Amino acid sequence: MSDIPSGVYGAIRLALEANLRHYHQRFTSQLDGADLYVDVVTAVKWVHETSPQTALYLVQSALTNVSTDEDGPALEEIARCLRHSLTQHSHSYGEWSPEEADRFVTAALIAQ
Repeated sequence: MSDIPSGVYGAIRLALEANLRHYHQRFTSQLDGADLYVDVVTAVKWVHETSPQTALYLVQSALTNVSTDEDGPALEEIARCLRHSLTQHSHSYGEWSPEEADRFVTAALIAQ
């Protein structure tokens, strides 16, 4: 892990969770095609570039926390949403290919 304060990673995890929850409420039947906020996606990509292992833990925690909410979205739904969103262009980190996004999200799911 880098010398970034752990609170920064926690804030990014909370932002990802909040974005997934908000989109679940807003796009209940179309969550897998929704693009998460570009700033949240960029932050996840930044963490991945800084520390891939930390990024896996952050995403795994966020997916678990959101999918276990009472009346929350299914884990598969939010995983598809995140996979799709990671293919968005983000200024400093470009676009991930669908395969790259799938490998990353799948690795986070396996870490559960």
